[in-house]
Amino acid sequence: MQSYRFSNLLGATYKGGSVQFTPDGNTLLSPVGNRVNCVDLVQGRCSTLKPETVEDIRVFDLSPDGRLLLCVDLAGRGMLVNFVRGSVLQRIGFKAVVHAAKWSPDSNWLAVAAGRHLVLWRAPSIRVGWQFMQHRKLGGHQDDLLDVSWAPNSRFLVTCSKDMTVRIWSTVAEDGFEPISLVEHRSMVRGAFFSADIRHIYSLSRDGVLVTLRYDETPAKPEKEAEPQEGDPPKTAATAQDLARRPLYCRPGTWTVAGKAYCTSTHKQKVTRCAYDAGSRLFAAGFSGGIFMLFEMPEMQALQTLSLGSHALDSVALGANGDWLAVGSAEVGQLLVWEWRSETYVLKQQGHHWGIQCVAFSPAAGSSLKHQRSLANVEARPEDKGSMMGGRLVATGGYDGKVKLFNSQTGLCFVTFAEHTAPISALCFTPQGNAVLSASKDGSVRAFDLLRYRNFRTFVSPDGLCQFSGIAVDSGGEIVAASTSSGSYAIYVWSIQTGNVLEVLTAHESYVQSLQFSPSASHPGQLISGGWDGKVCVWDLYATKGGSAEPLRCPGSVLSVAFDPRANDVCAASCMSGQVLFWNTSTAQHLGSIEGLRDIQSARQWHDVFAASHSKGKRGGGRDTFKHGPDTVNLNQHFNSIAYARSGELLVCSSKNSPMCCLYDTTSYMLAAKVTLTTNRSLSGTKMILFGRDVTEDGVQLKLLDLSDEEADDEELARAQQRKRQATSLPGVSVGEAKDMYSERELHVWGVAFSADSQQFAAATTHGVFVFSADLGLGTPSSAASLFGGEISRFAPQMLTKNVSAPAVLQALSAGDLSRAMILALALNDYGLLRKVYQSVPRASIPLVISSIGSPLLPALIWFLGAELKPVTGTPHFQFHVHWVLALIDLHFQTLLEMSAGKTTERTGTMLEAAAASRSDVVALCLGLLVELSQRHSTMAKTFESNRYLLRYLGSMPIKEEAEAAAAAAKEAAASRINPARIEAAAQEARHRREQASSAKAAKSEEADGAAAAEDAEAAIPAGSKPLRKRRRSAAATAAEATETAEEAELAEAAEAAEEPAEAPGKKKKKKRRRQTGTSAASVEDE
Repeated sequence: MQSYRFSNLLGATYKGGSVQFTPDGNTLLSPVGNRVNCVDLVQGRCSTLKPETVEDIRVFDLSPDGRLLLCVDLAGRGMLVNFVRGSVLQRIGFKAVVHAAKWSPDSNWLAVAAGRHLVLWRAPSIRVGWQFMQHRKLGGHQDDLLDVSWAPNSRFLVTCSKDMTVRIWSTVAEDGFEPISLVEHRSMVRGAFFSADIRHIYSLSRDGVLVTLRYDETPAKPEKEAEPQEGDPPKTAATAQDLARRPLYCRPGTWTVAGKAYCTSTHKQKVTRCAYDAGSRLFAAGFSGGIFMLFEMPEMQALQTLSLGSHALDSVALGANGDWLAVGSAEVGQLLVWEWRSETYVLKQQGHHWGIQCVAFSPAAGSSLKHQRSLANVEARPEDKGSMMGGRLVATGGYDGKVKLFNSQTGLCFVTFAEHTAPISALCFTPQGNAVLSASKDGSVRAFDLLRYRNFRTFVSPDGLCQFSGIAVDSGGEIVAASTSSGSYAIYVWSIQTGNVLEVLTAHESYVQSLQFSPSASHPGQLISGGWDGKVCVWDLYATKGGSAEPLRCPGSVLSVAFDPRANDVCAASCMSGQVLFWNTSTAQHLGSIEGLRDIQSARQWHDVFAASHSKGKRGGGRDTFKHGPDTVNLNQHFNSIAYARSGELLVCSSKNSPMCCLYDTTSYMLAAKVTLTTNRSLSGTKMILFGRDVTEDGVQLKLLDLSDEEADDEELARAQQRKRQATSLPGVSVGEAKDMYSERELHVWGVAFSADSQQFAAATTHGVFVFSADLGLGTPSSAASLFGGEISRFAPQMLTKNVSAPAVLQALSAGDLSRAMILALALNDYGLLRKVYQSVPRASIPLVISSIGSPLLPALIWFLGAELKPVTGTPHFQFHVHWVLALIDLHFQTLLEMSAGKTTERTGTMLEAAAASRSDVVALCLGLLVELSQRHSTMAKTFESNRYLLRYLGSMPIKEEAEAAAAAAKEAAASRINPARIEAAAQEARHRREQASSAKAAKSEEADGAAAAEDAEAAIPAGSKPLRKRRRSAAATAAEATETAEEAELAEAAEAAEEPAEAPGKKKKKKRRRQTGTSAASVEDE
């Protein structure tokens, strides 16, 4: 059975925290809850790192060498992450609230602003086991530090604090240096930065005062020389030389104010964040009213001012070259990247602001030949070609009434539909994958075209007095059915082509929660629906008019239904009793059930007042039915969403109040795996047990209390936001814009869905879509490695023995034994060695090498070929790669078929060897390889098509100089190849042709004159005379002969002109006479 690991987080909104660009300036890092999100702005991809902090991330910083990432949460707990591999190296508690943390430019030091102190740490390394070693702890500020910045030489630091001061520190004790405090502000200082030459320090306060401080050296005072003794060097010369070697701040000098600028904007906005890039000398400031300003230092010249709304900006960052500016606002949950020179958006991402209600994957490729042809078109979008072909397109519906489409491979949203005016309750794709349909609480079902990105059909009920809760499309993509949650609790069926209502199905007596069509070809119109009345109704829309329902009774309200994709007429229904029941819809037979009460493990909410035993004071008969303890079963929990995998052997179930998803084996009805979505303690509903230290004496959770002034970064801004939230919130509202602040931090899981190839499943929650991918154990690269350009270096060997080692691979490669080297490299499954052996195989030896690979290593080879097609980490030798794929299919096609079917033959080997590659792994790997090939083909086809038109255009343009040069070169080549005898023979032949042409011309002119005379005579004869008709025919024949003779003369003249370099003087007259002759002959022929 496959195991799944966290892959990505889609649709999550920005909730605060610092943002940062990678050292190359191409990738933007931002916090998403307790994880870090990476957006590649050049390649157009987005990924979320797997490591989690305990609570939401407040501060993080990436080392300048791009290897280590430090993340610090709200409580001051730090986490050190290997950024390339995406693994946790060390965790540490800083024992104070951390407002800033920065690596030194040389990556050897780490400065952490913890409370009122500045703590310097030596950079963790593998030599010390990635342990944090404290170097110095500096104090002097009277209030919490807000920011820290390093000098370019990594020897000095500058800090700013709420106490309105700026202080300068040294990394180590320097001779002649004394820490200094600069007091030039009258409010808390938001940031202080060094210039590139460290002679200037720029600081910005909360009230918008930008101060430039300059360090001016003063000549040293001459010291009184002592009487020199024998053998001592001159003291004055040594002192001057020593001062010259010292850093700038260790020499005598004074600080002066070089300039002040007031950045105050309208409506008395306050500065919330600021950033500075020393290379481009740009200074950016963000304000509490949604305005940011850009300055050029040290002139303090304002370059640009832009308003991004009326909400406070919580983060500001500048790219490595200063061209891109990243701005984030937590109130609206938006993160954007602005290119200030061209005044355009590089990135503008905004998730579902109030959570995601439903999620759906696009179907697999091959459903429609017409759709495949459209995807193969050069003008088709890459999102359509790659994602939809492999079932990688993800549709999400949120409480904000928006439908967003994500590419699960890139992780970015590329289109948003905002036609609905109420929350989205259900989503589904058409089987062809060319449209997505959504059901909403606004009483409408809308169909969106995925080729033109528009709402092409809207379905409503005849009375218009219902809200839709579920939606399904039949296997042919012709009809759509939607269930209602109000009114008559009916199911409406429409035609997608016409939009007319075909059927109104009424059999339920309560809320109809879910419905789905059968994938069986023998029952194309079979539909199942589940409602709160405890019935699963089976409808056959094509068999009988009105679709008579056959109810299947369940022990509780039905919350979700799903058909087995194997088309065996088996369906699963999740009940409120905590069970998942399996039925045969053809025979109405109950096949089995899953008891999920002990597997759900609902989490505790902060406002829960009952014990962890979940008993809520209930008692049984004579004895206590419920035991007190964490293992007590809660009878009030259930699965609210279920989904089948493509193979039908796996069923994923989710509960609304549980942060876990359960995977069940549908053959044995046993729990196969359990996946935890998140462990973020900043969210309510992620812990099974609430700790007593977080509860007050009155039994109230501390997190339910309002934010105190000491804990807020900006007290005035925090109180203003709190007053605004209290004014808009309504009692009893837990969803949408009017919900209170506590409901915004609750975690609920609303729906799950499997991808078409079963390699991914997604869970829709109030804080984004958590995507999990199958862990094939084949060295799958980390998300950060693919984004930041690091090499895939995960070590996941298929077999590990004494002979399978890196030296053995290199030894076989140096000896020229390519087959042995490739087999050992596949068994070791090291990406670097695999690529080295792969590139060393000549093209002619590819079939020989592939034929020597056994079936247990074929999955590793398929995965490696798919990884080599990746845009960043793959190989540029596409044709060489295609030869590998063709040889693999030609030589091992039958073996792959048998492995995908789970057969054990001579090709696949024994059962132990066949277990190394399960049937789902082989199918998924081949499908992934197909997706990568299709994406590369579409990209190259578009490039080739563009180049073809460009070359055609350039080839059609006449170039006079090149044509003349080519003609001269041809004449010279011809002159060099012809001898005098051949020249004399050619001249005689030309004279002979000229004589023939002149005689033909004379005959032609005589015949033309005779034809003209005959024409005149014929005009004078009456029309009824029979002999005259014969004469006309003879005249016409004569004219035709004359025309043929003229054509031969023209050909001969053309041949003569080709040999003669110059044109004869009377040639034009001859041509004119020929035209006249031809005209007369044509007139005779017409007569």
